[in-house]
Amino acid sequence: MDKNDKFKDIMEEFESFSPTEKDIEKINNLADAYKDKSEEDIFFEIIKINEDMESTMSDEEYERVFRQLESLRPMLNEEQLEKLDKILYILGR
Repeated sequence: MDKNDKFKDIMEEFESFSPTEKDIEKINNLADAYKDKSEEDIFFEIIKINEDMESTMSDEEYERVFRQLESLRPMLNEEQLEKLDKILYILGR
């Protein structure tokens, strides 16, 4: 599968995504909560969230999260890819 095919698949997934008002509110709250945090603080938060996810999700659900992260690669620029790689490395992926 080439980059264009991956991008098309991702766009198809987003077409079916219709966030509720509650989802939008959560996203806005998260953006507000993290806007003044350093990159290091955010990495520590990601580690904590990962630990919570690992203990509360089934193996299948947990793996699905990482597959979704990987599917975002075609839309990221070089700097974002480096940060994603750093996060995945820290999480042992």
